[in-house]
Amino acid sequence: MDFSKLGRAKKAQAPIDPIRIFETLPSLSGTFNDLWRGQDKALTEWHTARGQQDVLVSLNTGAGKTIVGLLIAQSLVNEGLQNVLYACSTIDLVRQTSEEADRIGIDHSIRVRRKFSNDLFEMGKAFCITTYAALFNGHSALLNRFFPKAIIFDDAHVAESLLRDAFTLRVDVYAHEEMFKQIAELFKPHFQELGIAGRFRDALDLSRDSTAFVAPNGLYERSERLLEILLRHGIKDHDDLTYPFAWLEDRINACAAVFTRGAFELTPPFLPSLALDIFQQKVRRVYLSATLQSQTDFIRAFGRKPNVTITPSNDAGNGERLIVSGRKVKGGFGPDFAEKLVETQKVVIAIPDYARAKSWAKVAEPPARENFSDQLDAFRKADDGAFMLVSRVDGIDLPHDTCRIMIMEGLPSGTSLLERYQWEFLRMNNVHAVRIANRLAQLFGRINRGRNDYGAFLVQGNDLDKWLGNDRNLALLPPLLQKQVLIGREVQEAFGINSGKQAIALIERVLGRDEGWLDYYQREVKLAELDQDQLARHNVAEPFMIAAALSEAKYAAAMWNDDPTSARRELEKTVDTTAQHDTPLGGWHALWLGAAFEREGDKEAARAVYGHAMRRLGNAMILPRPTPKAGEKDIPELNAFGRSMQSLQRYSHGNKFEAEVEKLAQTLALINDGDPKQAEAGVRVLGELFGFTATRPDNDEGTGPDVLWRDDVNPRQLGFELKTDKNDPATYFKKEVSQGHDHLEWMAQTYPDHKILGLVYVGPAGKVHATANPSANMSLCRPSALAALLNELLALIEDLRKHTPVERAIAIAKETENHRWDIEAIFERLDPQTMIKQLTRR
Repeated sequence: MDFSKLGRAKKAQAPIDPIRIFETLPSLSGTFNDLWRGQDKALTEWHTARGQQDVLVSLNTGAGKTIVGLLIAQSLVNEGLQNVLYACSTIDLVRQTSEEADRIGIDHSIRVRRKFSNDLFEMGKAFCITTYAALFNGHSALLNRFFPKAIIFDDAHVAESLLRDAFTLRVDVYAHEEMFKQIAELFKPHFQELGIAGRFRDALDLSRDSTAFVAPNGLYERSERLLEILLRHGIKDHDDLTYPFAWLEDRINACAAVFTRGAFELTPPFLPSLALDIFQQKVRRVYLSATLQSQTDFIRAFGRKPNVTITPSNDAGNGERLIVSGRKVKGGFGPDFAEKLVETQKVVIAIPDYARAKSWAKVAEPPARENFSDQLDAFRKADDGAFMLVSRVDGIDLPHDTCRIMIMEGLPSGTSLLERYQWEFLRMNNVHAVRIANRLAQLFGRINRGRNDYGAFLVQGNDLDKWLGNDRNLALLPPLLQKQVLIGREVQEAFGINSGKQAIALIERVLGRDEGWLDYYQREVKLAELDQDQLARHNVAEPFMIAAALSEAKYAAAMWNDDPTSARRELEKTVDTTAQHDTPLGGWHALWLGAAFEREGDKEAARAVYGHAMRRLGNAMILPRPTPKAGEKDIPELNAFGRSMQSLQRYSHGNKFEAEVEKLAQTLALINDGDPKQAEAGVRVLGELFGFTATRPDNDEGTGPDVLWRDDVNPRQLGFELKTDKNDPATYFKKEVSQGHDHLEWMAQTYPDHKILGLVYVGPAGKVHATANPSANMSLCRPSALAALLNELLALIEDLRKHTPVERAIAIAKETENHRWDIEAIFERLDPQTMIKQLTRR
């Protein structure tokens, strides 16, 4: 035993620079010699910022994010950080990522279905690739045993739906009939009290497209009984439901609940990510994402803005795409068209839900969960045929000749019933548009994986087609994808592609690498530009939407930790500003602000903000009316205007009342002093004060007038177009009047039961251009007329404050029943000048 020979050869310290790690990898068959430019730049910038807690690396889909993530993970292991994890969205992606690590020679473990593939991770010698579900389920053994010091989150731009699933408990009549019936019976009296028992019955019916939302207090009052039903039915032993239940068992009071299409869903209104150890403790978090135009969905998922965002300029992943609209093609790109196409081509069919899958049965059927990978591999090797993706935007890669055609039917919505309620019934379109944009960016990358790849995308169904036809939505997509949509529009219009035969001929020319197409595409992809007004609108609103998303995250964490006071303070900071830029989102925030007030025991304040919520969200949101207090029994029930005035008088301290009125006055002053967008916000708030359902359709939905006031008791509606930036005297041109005709048609179609009082152009006096043709329903009022109206209203508010509380309630009831506050009387007081008769033509 010659001990003198021991200890001389010390093992060289492993490098931590990820580029150096790449250079030292073994030369294996199938590996590449160099990193792409974007990968090199991303790794260099990350290495510089590696000490930061939250770093976002944003690259195009197909630009090699996986290699970047694997090298970062290995770098963190080499640095000595314990329990480095790499999170993927699906088990299939875990396996694909593992194959990529094997291909370049990086040791690792994988963990799926509660088992490790080897002991490298457990011995501290490698990182572990696993799923979001393994990390965020309520019984995560992985987190309990191996709490990480670093995590790489792959596909972070679509993580919100993955995290939402972890915190969502769904009981449906199919799988849990008796439990569902008992839950429905528990909430039946609640919906009777709200006066929507019929809506509730429809929501229990599988054949009805209806949703019944449980008011926050309705859930709070029944939380213990709901918990007892769940426990009695053995939910803790259920294979799937036990995981979300572990999160929600002690936090039912922090949740929202809906009934829809024979299912009951319980989930937090905002994700409580900030309350989780993985985001509270000192953990290095790296987020791999496609290029983001908006960070709001990222913030809603992870509860924070990244400390550093790395977005290297590169063209890797910039694959060529032809995007064709089926709405303009006779018969569309439905099953009959696809049946002929798959005889000679390979086609992926992407649909949002299993209900739509039935109509595609003669072309393809969705693979069973356990057979998904095997059927996908078989499709990769086939020469023709179809493969169906249902409610899935990630987890598969079909580059180059493995597939070059995708038929996309419907918007890629998530599985959350609460999300669908927000979109379909509350019309929270701006929030939904960001989610849709992120999912579409992911979906377009399934068969188009790199700079040299190309493919055709056929859009089937009105909802997705119309979404892509709205430039405001396109502004949320990555810039290249924006241009490709515009190129597709031009090609289809120029060649009059309106039949299936013509569409197939176009696809064959593009996939056959027609020289004319290639020359045209290369020219136009550099020149095509989206409407700059839409980009500017998005850029102006984005900081306020980011602030709203951060408030949601802090509110959710506070409620999760049973701290309604802190939760209330967070939403109070932003709720009114949020409503100025997104009315429905401001209504949703007001709803949960009211819930926090109720949890604090301040029912008066809750009543006031619940009123704001209902006026901003419209008839789809029904909340309980308060019971009269002692001394108020003889006071007549207040109308909507009366309730609005009462809510302003709720403060017992004068300084709080004065601060509230001052804030209100500043917003209303924007009608006269602000730019048109600020004036829109002021006119909407003015309508809300009058007790009307006041919205900003063009801002919130991308169509309709700037502002709409609706009286839902005696159904009438009044639209406003803000032209306050015009010169005085003004000329109202044909384009502006034509838009007015479109707005009146939208009002008639969207609210057919509401009488149209008119469309009011708010701007300087002037002339209508000779080429314009205004209707009798169009009129002009000056901003000063609205200013006079709001001054009168503010004076009324101050006078009502002078009464004692009981006298004030009587005075409010008497004053607000006066006919002069009726919507038609208010319209007349604006002194509207009919455009067709009163203004001099030019």
